Amino acid sequence: MRNPARCRPSKTKVQLRPSDITIEATVEEIEAIRNALGALDKFLVPLFGDAYNIGPAGLAARAEVADIIERNFDAMIAQWRESIAAIFDGSSPTRRPAATLNDDLGNALIRFRDHLRDPDDIQTYVHLRHHCQAGMLSRAEPSQFNTIHIALKQIILGWLDTEVHGARHELLRNTVVAAIDERRLMVSQFYIESREKALRLSEEKYRNSINHAPDPMYEIDPGSWVLLSANSAAEQLRAAMPGDDGAPLAGRTIGEITSPDHLPQVVRHLQTVVQNGADQIRDLAIGGRYFDVNSALIPFGEYHFIQLILHDVSQRREMLDELIKAERLAAVGTFAAGVAHEVNNPLASISSLVQSLLGGENDPVRRTTLHTILTQITRISGTLKDLVNFARPSTAQHRAVNLNHLVTETLRLVSYNKRFSGVTMTPELASNLAEAYVDNNEIQQVLLNLLFNAADAVANDGASIRIVTENVLPAASGCVSKVKMRIIDNGIGIPREHLDRVFDPFFTTKPAGAGTGLGLSLCQRIVLGNRGTIKVESEVGQGTAVTICLPACTENHSWEIGHSAHDG
Repeated sequence: MRNPARCRPSKTKVQLRPSDITIEATVEEIEAIRNALGALDKFLVPLFGDAYNIGPAGLAARAEVADIIERNFDAMIAQWRESIAAIFDGSSPTRRPAATLNDDLGNALIRFRDHLRDPDDIQTYVHLRHHCQAGMLSRAEPSQFNTIHIALKQIILGWLDTEVHGARHELLRNTVVAAIDERRLMVSQFYIESREKALRLSEEKYRNSINHAPDPMYEIDPGSWVLLSANSAAEQLRAAMPGDDGAPLAGRTIGEITSPDHLPQVVRHLQTVVQNGADQIRDLAIGGRYFDVNSALIPFGEYHFIQLILHDVSQRREMLDELIKAERLAAVGTFAAGVAHEVNNPLASISSLVQSLLGGENDPVRRTTLHTILTQITRISGTLKDLVNFARPSTAQHRAVNLNHLVTETLRLVSYNKRFSGVTMTPELASNLAEAYVDNNEIQQVLLNLLFNAADAVANDGASIRIVTENVLPAASGCVSKVKMRIIDNGIGIPREHLDRVFDPFFTTKPAGAGTGLGLSLCQRIVLGNRGTIKVESEVGQGTAVTICLPACTENHSWEIGHSAHDG
């Protein structure tokens, strides 16, 4: 806001107003500009005296210079544009069209004149500060700005020499020099301020991009292996490690945060980075996950640091494991077909011979031995069948199946098997159970496998197996959409760390020779092929519950009958 006591009216009739939009400064910005001008006063007033101060003589001198600018405004703009045209031509970032440059110079000179006439009018510095931060001047070099204002100073002084003579000439000349010097010093400060702000923003952007990166990232001193910094993902990984004390990573050494098993490998990796500039470790196991380690030696002024990045590749590792399993199963399929053909025929012959020997054998010991041979032959044949069925499943035939009848029939079949001696078998069957739309033989095979597994798990006093069936009613429709079957035992249970692997092919916790590890994997494949789900819940010493949900038979399945060869 102008102070009338410090504002000298114009002696000319020229009414010059800026043509661009006035920039509204905040209270904080205005205060910062006024503080900067106050600091310059302490330096410039002793140098220039009445030519710069805001006493009556200084204000009068400033007003005379402002009048000279007004009287010769158009001529000054033309001279100014011609003298600095090279700065704004060509491919320079400051390049401006002629019309735009005329307007820019005119508006700058008008605000300069207004500040001369009234030192409280600081719009010229509001605009200059803005342009240093985001406008044309932010793309220019400080030397270019100095050149522009040296030219303006010489132009004003030239007109001053023409219009003013005598003792007053010296005062007005110093007024012009002081005003231009003030302007140059203020802009220099604006440049420094804007560059510092840009540097802070750049550093903040870099830090945020590092700190919010999903991969753990570390900065390491190449001489001492001390961690200089670590991002949030690295801190989260550290917090997930067992035995962590919660202290920040920065300041620790590599030896403090790396397990003894991996430390030699990590140190060799860092030494290679220092020597070659970069290095990589693939599939480093950390806390049950796998990481690729990528490191590079980063220059930082006269110094260097190692940037180490951990990229989680656990999913890739799992996919690779699945691929290996798939290739292994393909090999098993080819092998099983040949084995079944080459082994089953001799087994059938051996079985026939053993049965013929049994007919004429009266020695109890020898009869027991022959029965044992037959049992083992049956076991071999069953294993071969499981292998062939797992690798090359047969086509499913889906139809309406009463699970209660299937459970009853299956329990009758296993009741004669010695593995179930002493085991209480309890069917808990829903009276209104909906029919399931499944392959009867496949689901019976699943139930048999699960019952045999349960029998192996409950080989103790008080052993029991419950088979439960029930309908699943979604809350929205109230109609049966699935039927559920649960096989629950009170056996030894499964350790929690093994639960995620129970469906893996060839995985078994049974002793060597007691199982192939294909039972649950085969069950899962059959259930999924019948559009169902299977889940295992278990606690060591508390038993195991296997839950199977299968699609209920509805009218929507009628069209599928006759096309079921494509199912499974």
